[in-house]
Amino acid sequence: MQVPRAQVSGALFTVLQNAYSWALADPRLPVPAKLGANQQPALFLVKPDEDWTQQGGNRMAMTSYTLQYYALVMVRGAGTPEDPDATCENVIDSILDAIDTAMMPSPPGLGFKQTLGGLVTNAWIEGRVTIDTPVLFQQAAIWIPIKVLVGM
Repeated sequence: MQVPRAQVSGALFTVLQNAYSWALADPRLPVPAKLGANQQPALFLVKPDEDWTQQGGNRMAMTSYTLQYYALVMVRGAGTPEDPDATCENVIDSILDAIDTAMMPSPPGLGFKQTLGGLVTNAWIEGRVTIDTPVLFQQAAIWIPIKVLVGM
C-alpha cells in the first residue's frame, strides 16, 4: 500500500464532511443512543472490509487494495434549522444528493476519477444504500457504501 490507510480515511472523511452542513461530523462512530437531536444530522465513517488483489496473479506484482467504507448518517425526525418544515425524507434526499455530488470526480466527466486529492486511484459510491427511515421512532440512519481503490 503506497498511502497509509489513516491518510486515505482522513481524505475521504474530509470530502464527506465538506459535502453538507452537518451538526456533527466525526470519523469515529459513537454509541448511537447517546447522539442527541441537536447533534444531527451527523456523519460518521466506518471501514469494515478490505479486499487485496495482485494483478495477473504474479507474486512479484504490486498488490492493490480496495478499501470498503460506509458513510453512516444519522438524522433525527423532520426539519433542519434552515428549513423546519422539511420532512425527514426531504432531508435524507438532500444529504444523499450532497454526498453524491461530493464524490464526483473533479473535473466531472467520463474517464475522470475521484482520487481524494491524488492519494488513491479512485473512490466511488457502489452498492446498496440502506435507508432506515423513522417509521415508529424519530431516528433515521443512512448507510452509504463507498469503495476506495489504492494502488494499480
